[in-house]
Amino acid sequence: MRTTITIAVCAILALVSMAPRASAGTVVKMPSGETIYGMPSDPSIIAREEQRADSGDLAGAISELSIYVAAHPAERGPMVLLGDFYYRARDLRRAEQLYRDALARGDAHEIHNRLGGVYALEQRYGDAIREFRASLPLPEGFAHLVAMHRMHGDLDAFVARARQDAEDHPRDAGYAVDLGVACDAAGLTDEALTAYHHAVDLAPNDAAGYNGIGSALISKERYSEALQPLREALSLQPALIAALNNLGDAYLGLKDTRSARPFLERAEALDPRDASVLVNLGVLADLTNDRAAALQFYHRAIADDPFQLEAYYDTAADYDAQGQHELAEAVTLKGLAIDEGDGILHFNLAVIEDELGRHEAALKEYRTAASLHNVQAARLAKLALSRQEAAPRSVR
Repeated sequence: MRTTITIAVCAILALVSMAPRASAGTVVKMPSGETIYGMPSDPSIIAREEQRADSGDLAGAISELSIYVAAHPAERGPMVLLGDFYYRARDLRRAEQLYRDALARGDAHEIHNRLGGVYALEQRYGDAIREFRASLPLPEGFAHLVAMHRMHGDLDAFVARARQDAEDHPRDAGYAVDLGVACDAAGLTDEALTAYHHAVDLAPNDAAGYNGIGSALISKERYSEALQPLREALSLQPALIAALNNLGDAYLGLKDTRSARPFLERAEALDPRDASVLVNLGVLADLTNDRAAALQFYHRAIADDPFQLEAYYDTAADYDAQGQHELAEAVTLKGLAIDEGDGILHFNLAVIEDELGRHEAALKEYRTAASLHNVQAARLAKLALSRQEAAPRSVR
């Protein structure tokens, strides 16, 4: 759920891609010295190893899937999943190589998006931006592209380019949607709404514009108004994950967990790696007083997409509520390592430092939050500074 303020033994010894190429049913010599004979193709391998990893045995999933991928180098799905597992384990070198191997077998927007995530974690922002651009028109790729420009300090220039593109293509709904996404990310919600409404006028049978309207209304906390355009989006594209997630988000804003659940669970079934969906499922668990489940969802979100900053906010909020201030601090610092310019993270860190009795450190963080782009974080930080006392406890 979007918040305005909160406190998210069989290891293969060399890159799988360096193993000898082989077809299903032939002999495979692994780098460890192990020889595999006649491994048949297994269509259930992806679901089985995903379940193993999600149950906590990531190392075991990597080990089993590494052997399979070496024996079936033409099967791109298991190869990409193995890259995902290495990404979750933060073995970025192997993840990059597997994604590159997968791209060598055919271009795919989603793989460019994943490769961009690797480069972003390595702070290779130019390479990350290139890959996220290659992932377009994938919505997640555009969202990551916006995040990279925000972190790179040129989000205003990126929004200006999006405006210019929309002006240069006034009859193209796609450019209007892109402008809406960029403006929403930059906190220009009214301009985002205008852009999305223009997209709907241009393409009334395209779900993207309606989903954008709902998303922008959620950003303005107008949850009831967001329901209708989101339902319209789903009537046009029933499997649109972003609309399912946003509709669940709107119901969470209304504290209607019963209505939110089926939309979020369906979105997760369509894409178990969507970090925004996982965060909303975590919020749902928190609202139903299942904090342990909430933390699991937030941890999964961070593992799958470290740039989903709300996962850091909400994880820290749960730790803080439990009195585990040091854990809340550690999570917030991890978020700041991803995006040191995020005003909410700095405000949250100030709150935690106050709770830990480190008032000078808290004042420094309040001053930083007051100077950054998040409007509400800046307002609350300035209020705390004017009172020269700890700010109120952050809320979701």
